[in-house]
Amino acid sequence: MSTAISTKKRPLSLSYYIHTAVCLIIMFGVGQLPPLAPLTPLGMNLVGIFLGVLYGWIFIEIVWPSLAGLLAMMLIGGMTPVKLLNNSFGHPIVQMMFFIFVFCATINYYGLSKFISLWFITRKCVCGRPWLFTFTFLASMFILGALTSASPAALIGWSILYGVCEVCGYKKGDGYPTMMVFGIVFATQIGQSMIPFKQVALTVFSAYETMSGSGIDYAKYMIIACFICVLCSLFFILMGKYVFRPDMSKLRDLKADDLDSEGALNLNNVQKTILVFLFMLVLLLLAPSFLPADFFLTRFLKAIDNTGVVILLVTIMACIRVDGKPLLSFKVMVDSGVTWGIVLLLAFVQPLTIGMAAPNSGITDFLMGLIMPLFGESSPMIFALIIGFGAMLLTQVMNNGAVGVVLMPVIYSFSQATGMAPEIPLIMVVMCVHFAFLTPAASASAALLHGNEWSNTAVIWKTAPIAILGAYLSTAIVTVLLGTVLF
Repeated sequence: MSTAISTKKRPLSLSYYIHTAVCLIIMFGVGQLPPLAPLTPLGMNLVGIFLGVLYGWIFIEIVWPSLAGLLAMMLIGGMTPVKLLNNSFGHPIVQMMFFIFVFCATINYYGLSKFISLWFITRKCVCGRPWLFTFTFLASMFILGALTSASPAALIGWSILYGVCEVCGYKKGDGYPTMMVFGIVFATQIGQSMIPFKQVALTVFSAYETMSGSGIDYAKYMIIACFICVLCSLFFILMGKYVFRPDMSKLRDLKADDLDSEGALNLNNVQKTILVFLFMLVLLLLAPSFLPADFFLTRFLKAIDNTGVVILLVTIMACIRVDGKPLLSFKVMVDSGVTWGIVLLLAFVQPLTIGMAAPNSGITDFLMGLIMPLFGESSPMIFALIIGFGAMLLTQVMNNGAVGVVLMPVIYSFSQATGMAPEIPLIMVVMCVHFAFLTPAASASAALLHGNEWSNTAVIWKTAPIAILGAYLSTAIVTVLLGTVLF
């Protein structure tokens, strides 16, 4: 007989209700103010909705402010319910995000995340070479962050690190585990940016694409992002040698076989099949950038678009049966893998950016009036570096997707006014909003970092600013040099 134990729930604090009231007052109240020329009444309503939802994202949560924003778009944002839903949940980008979550959940479900990270650090070429081992470990975390997301990737990386420490004899508080607990978050957080059809990058790029009608070449972006990740990894190694300066001698006798105590490197046929689908996903999404335009596969992939590619692979995986069960159990993957907050954020952003870019809102002209006195004399490159730096600072205290969305109208307005190609500032913003690991509020993985008992808060505050600045400089160097060549 089971016994139900009742627990008294802690009531919500007064501050929650105050923040809720402020969120709704901003959302519905700003539009009641006299319009600031050249803003129209519709533009004032849209600005109010945007600022109200942004306030909710910062001080409350992602889910219900996004839903409230969608309702406000129907009531005062100039959109009918049908048009709103078509441009929110019916938007291909939102649907793609949903199915990407399902696909990535399958990778985690079958244990491929740990395989990917272990495969790199158990290569014979890294044995007896502590700094090469560390670089390879970080590289595997960059890749794992790109394929999954920062928080689960960091947890997997930490579990492997604890195994390394156990084998080598490192204890809590020693220099190497302290450095690597931070380094794993550093790598997984930045690694999320490598693939442009994942979470934050997709949210920000799609916001600009919805607003401007043009997007960015994913293949070229990935080339730049990969170079940035390599340079960031090298920078962290230098920071380890000259800032952390841990004792590396215990790593010289590390044997690769000792790290795979659970047999994660021995893939079964099902795991190999999932790995094939992973490679297929990346190849099919990038193929139109490399294949001839008149090739039948190119025409097919463009006909179904990126969203169709992800749906196609998920459909095939759900169709395949293993021991009488689907290879991809859709309900299980949805329940375990879909981050609904991100989906709702993206669903709100799509119709909002359409409304904000419309001439009858006056928002573009208003932003141009604010921007030109500040950046009118600046070169496009200076503008890109400044807006990237601003994104880097804001993301330490705000949701990184929200920061990127906030800055898209600024980039759009400046590019419209000056004729500047938007790709370089877009890349700077998308990369810099991933440098979110200074404060616990910066990201979920940063919160995990500050709560990790192997970590040291004083060390985080001492070294994270250096790491963030180094990542920014690496991004600026690669983006300016490669961006001017590729775009």
